[in-house]
Amino acid sequence: MQLITSLDIRNSEYFAKDRFISYHHQMRLISSLGSKVKNILEIGIFNSILKDLLKLNGYNVTTADIDPNLKPDIILDLTTDFSLPKDQFDVIVLFQVLEHLPYPESEKALQKLAEATKRFLVISIPYNTQYLALQLRFSFLPRPRHLFIKIPKFWSTKPVCNQHYWEMGLKGYSKQRILNSIAKVGLTVKQEFLDPTNPYHYFLVLEKN
Repeated sequence: MQLITSLDIRNSEYFAKDRFISYHHQMRLISSLGSKVKNILEIGIFNSILKDLLKLNGYNVTTADIDPNLKPDIILDLTTDFSLPKDQFDVIVLFQVLEHLPYPESEKALQKLAEATKRFLVISIPYNTQYLALQLRFSFLPRPRHLFIKIPKFWSTKPVCNQHYWEMGLKGYSKQRILNSIAKVGLTVKQEFLDPTNPYHYFLVLEKN
């Protein structure tokens, strides 16, 4: 896995509007787990935005990453036979991380994370589709309404990002395959979510059986 600090990523590109939409949903989904969720392990960091937001809202956050240049609390390589403290974290979160591993290794990592979490995993993965999204906003309604039509790119094998081994929706990586992998490691899908304003990030809230 290539270290993110070795890539030529400009902050202006990384902090695009779509990414901040995802930060909003990351916080919202974690908050939806209830007041008993306090201790969080965040795997895969490039900045401290999510950690800082979580801490401002009273969560205890531990960070983990393969890249020591990011100064995580735990140096963690998901491709190795890693171990984490059992039942220390109420929720383990990793957003846009698993696709950086070959699919069999991402399944093995998911198994170990399912064993380590006290109760929840919250993840997002890339969803590669052709889509049409129309947003309607009315002054008398609190939230916009969407017309959203999507077709997974099942005919293609090319991820959007060249750092990804796979993306949901591509040939060989149907949504059903990902759901089967989740069930196989003893996790139940508690919630799944896609925002039409950023449909590339597909969110899953997973609960330990």
